[in-house]
Amino acid sequence: MITVHARVGGRVVEQPLALGEPLPPNTVWIDLLRPDEAERAHVGAVTGCDLPTREEMKEIEASSQLYTEGEAIYLTSSVIARADSPMPEQGEVTFVLTPRHMITVRFTEPRSVATFAARTGRQPELLASAEDALLGILDAVIDRVADVLELIGARIDGLSTRIFTDSLDGKKIGGSSKKPDELQDVLRGIGRAGDLTHKVRDSLAGLDRLVAFLSSVAAGRLTKEQKAALKTLTRDLRSLNEHAGFLAHEANFLLDATLGLINIEQNAIIKIFSVVSVALMPPTLIASAYGMNFHHMPELDWNFGYPMAIVLMVLSAVVPLWYFRRRGWL
Repeated sequence: MITVHARVGGRVVEQPLALGEPLPPNTVWIDLLRPDEAERAHVGAVTGCDLPTREEMKEIEASSQLYTEGEAIYLTSSVIARADSPMPEQGEVTFVLTPRHMITVRFTEPRSVATFAARTGRQPELLASAEDALLGILDAVIDRVADVLELIGARIDGLSTRIFTDSLDGKKIGGSSKKPDELQDVLRGIGRAGDLTHKVRDSLAGLDRLVAFLSSVAAGRLTKEQKAALKTLTRDLRSLNEHAGFLAHEANFLLDATLGLINIEQNAIIKIFSVVSVALMPPTLIASAYGMNFHHMPELDWNFGYPMAIVLMVLSAVVPLWYFRRRGWL
């Protein structure tokens, strides 16, 4: 699908572009969402650009993601989509900057693109030129990354509260108030938060390379205000990278803490079995001694031999339990 954004009479008009149709006058931004070969070729023909295919966008070499052809600058980076869903996506978006147009090629639907499109309706000056459009959409992408990091931070805070506070019901399992199912759910939450954090860090690394490349190759065509905006984007990316690293560290810390609690649960269960085994050893020994059926065993002829053996077995089980509790092992 091809969507064009043009400035008409001081406002931005958004409309689809069919195959074979020319570009409307004053078109600044051309957005291609999941384009087929015909749509890609048509936009390439009307703009004079050789747009990359989906396979080319996925190449990880820097020379395949950031390059120039003639007067066109090609910038590709991964962008997070559906970050607030259980299955976040990470897809490549290519930004093509020409002297007259800014073109986006994408096979995913990040919220930042829709946010920028809505923002241009309220602020037509964002599409004053192709360079302004590129800086504006990059700013929207980075703002969305910041929102995703805030979302991850909130999730990690919630997981931390669940890990380091007791359960509301107060029921304890092996001396701990955490239920195994609850710990497993926390582990899954940490895994999802860590996975999203890694995706965000990968996206930030790509955006950082993109902005650095743009600063070097487009310095001569940017105005003073645009250069200042580009420096602001660089500072924002640096601070977001630091914050993403902090969140990754927090996720690893919570993972270690959760695994520690699981080990405590397992050790408590093993301790119970060990204590029971030790407590039952003396009664088992007594029962085995009187079960040997030797002929000369005087206790077999006693009237109180059986009650005496029962009392001995009970005492031999109770005394170790009393001793363990007194030492604080139970």
